[in-house]
Amino acid sequence: MLRSGCVMRIVGAVLSAAPLAASPAPPPKKGTGEASKAVLSRELRRRTLTLDDTSVNMLPELHLAGGIATVLTFQVPIEEGGVIPGAVKDLFYPLVQTDKTVIIVPKVDLSTPIPVSVSLKDGTVLSFKCVSVPQDADAQVDVLLALRARASQDSAAALKGIIGQLRGQLDECKATSGDAGAQKVAALLVAQSLDQPQAFERHQLHAAERQSRLLVEARWAYRLLGLTYVVLTVDNRDPERPWVLERAEVKLGGSAENVDVQVKSAVAEYASLPSDTSERVVVSFPTPVLSKGQKLTLTLHEKDGNRRVALEGLEL
Repeated sequence: MLRSGCVMRIVGAVLSAAPLAASPAPPPKKGTGEASKAVLSRELRRRTLTLDDTSVNMLPELHLAGGIATVLTFQVPIEEGGVIPGAVKDLFYPLVQTDKTVIIVPKVDLSTPIPVSVSLKDGTVLSFKCVSVPQDADAQVDVLLALRARASQDSAAALKGIIGQLRGQLDECKATSGDAGAQKVAALLVAQSLDQPQAFERHQLHAAERQSRLLVEARWAYRLLGLTYVVLTVDNRDPERPWVLERAEVKLGGSAENVDVQVKSAVAEYASLPSDTSERVVVSFPTPVLSKGQKLTLTLHEKDGNRRVALEGLEL
């Protein structure tokens, strides 16, 4: 069992790392309603949670409140990195994990239940459901195990937790997908020299190749922040087989010289291109330094197949 003084020192470290969490809730303004009164009147409690073979499959609740640290203690050491919240990560301050302790601090009250999975070193996997309720919040929960059979990673409780984590990760992807491109461009800008001139160019490409019942055409080349983006169209003219892009390959000066250019990404418009359908593909790579007359060869490779299409003699 974790001693009270030790717990308070750990909680203090968490709150000093996240000053917003340590700040007391401001007094409610006039007219804020019953919700604000409920937040201020929450009872902070310490309790013992005993899990047996029946209750471990029911996702026991943890009552969390915005800005309040909740300490979980265990009898068995926790796996390194074995605490996984199934939620959009912006809802929580960074989790703090010690040998037998986990500290969770949500930034705000949770509007929906959030699963948290904890893996112990003896192979037990525990899943909890984090919720916010108006009447109380857990300051410390001592988790005791009375299991005849350890909950493995394929147990019902663990699977419930994993499902919740996957849902949370999907929600996070949906929440950030619209801004991901802007964030990556911003990161590229941060990495650039403020004094060195940058090239921002776009020009048409004129190259096409028909191979394996695929028509691939190079349409545009963009140069931006040290990277080149080649925009292609792929027309699948095979009446029986879809086309799935696995990877792209770029070589400098033609395949004979065998000088590879690192491909940063190859993004296809569709996960699988049906017959008689066209798609756009964008291949990005660091802009190479080309000598006079030097050209590129760009090759698209099929996933789980032997088809490939090579565009030779590309001029950037």
